[in-house]
Amino acid sequence: MSTSTDKLQVRLLAPTRGWESLESVLSMTGALAEPFSARRRGTLGQLSRMILQDPELRADAGSVALGYWLRKANIDRLAEAFGRRQEAEPGVVFVPAGRVFHVAPGNVDTMFVYSWALSYLCGNRNVVRVSGEQSPVLMRLLSLLSRQMQSDPELADGNRFVTYDHDQSISEQLSRWATHRVLWGGDETVRLLRTLPLSPHASERAFGSKFSYSAISTRAYLEAAVEKADKLAAGFFNDVFWFDQMACSSPHLVIWVGSAEQFDPALDRFHQALADEIVRRGHRGGQSNAIHRLNFVFDLACEANLTVDLKQKEFLAVRFPDAGVLRKEICGGGLFTHVRVDQLSQVADVSGEGDQTITHFGFSDTELRELAQQAGSRGVDRLVPIGEALAFEPTWDGYDLIGDFLRRVTLRTNSGGR
Repeated sequence: MSTSTDKLQVRLLAPTRGWESLESVLSMTGALAEPFSARRRGTLGQLSRMILQDPELRADAGSVALGYWLRKANIDRLAEAFGRRQEAEPGVVFVPAGRVFHVAPGNVDTMFVYSWALSYLCGNRNVVRVSGEQSPVLMRLLSLLSRQMQSDPELADGNRFVTYDHDQSISEQLSRWATHRVLWGGDETVRLLRTLPLSPHASERAFGSKFSYSAISTRAYLEAAVEKADKLAAGFFNDVFWFDQMACSSPHLVIWVGSAEQFDPALDRFHQALADEIVRRGHRGGQSNAIHRLNFVFDLACEANLTVDLKQKEFLAVRFPDAGVLRKEICGGGLFTHVRVDQLSQVADVSGEGDQTITHFGFSDTELRELAQQAGSRGVDRLVPIGEALAFEPTWDGYDLIGDFLRRVTLRTNSGGR
């Protein structure tokens, strides 16, 4: 049974801080805007500058990446792509979806901004629910948004960032308010929220748990110059450690494509390069990560034949002798597994509907296109070079987010001018 919105309370995090009635949140007066308006593009450019100038956020790699993604040059590229979309469909007028309810994931501090920013660019009003367990990075980003809203009434009037306990009554009212709902989170969270009814005229997009991995050509890696191997280690470090390996696109498995004779030399070089990169970055993970990695490996060893070097610091690399016994399980905190296959086509053989990103090194464009066709038909959504796993794109998990945040109005004009 639904509950009246005037009796429900949420914790408002931006534009101000404090408890607010849900009714007040849902009655915000901000007007819809033309998609990709100059005003909204400028607002995101200003937010980019605030993030990149903030000392606390500049120390966080994920926030720096967000700041660069929001910069004017990138937003202008998105606007140009939208312009091409309009030109390709002269019989369609694109308008905002209307009212968007975002449920942000708790494992990636910056994801709520990406989801909101695309919807905001498309001209919508937005309510964004973030996790109640707010990290310092998340709170700092919200603080900047709140500060920007103080001098930008248009931003403040049509957007609310809130949190609340797992209260189905609140989520139900927000879902009924929305004309589009976008859910980010683990499978259980998504399953639970999808049971809540939407308006009969509303749409939805859900992003649940995913598994990602890397594919590396053994020969190409062993033949790579020192500078290239070091660059690869730096990229792999970013993919794994930025969000403690808990982002859906972070790799947990490395599939080496090549001969058995080259497998051990490749792993030795890879582990040493990664260890050197960890030292260079001064990375120190939490003690709980180290304990969790060890427990995870011991559990694996009870069920499968594996090899692991327990002296590795800040990461543990588990080697399976047979790709057929690998398990797609997520530990996080710097644990990944290695397997070897003879042909790149065998990478597609391990792909499934729960997979998202394959990061790659050492393959030709033709080989990668064939892999995209084969693995994509099984469920994989994206193939990107190692180091770009966490780069956010408007097409995510195979879906066009900008298209989701817009409505298409069909227009047939009177060609005779009457």
